[in-house]
Amino acid sequence: DELEAELEELEGAELEEQLLQPATTAPAAPVYVPAGRQPVRPAPQKATAEDEELAALQAEMAL
Repeated sequence: DELEAELEELEGAELEEQLLQPATTAPAAPVYVPAGRQPVRPAPQKATAEDEELAALQAEMAL
């Protein structure tokens, strides 16, 4: 029972990592903005948070 629960947990973590993988590796689509109208973009904090979450999942799976 304990081993089955651990297996299910690992499979769930692996599936979650696979679902997150395309979102982190897909290139951003170029957006056309006319000259002089480009908005100021803040630093990409979301990608950093996703990278940290992915690293945490990978570390968890390595145990």
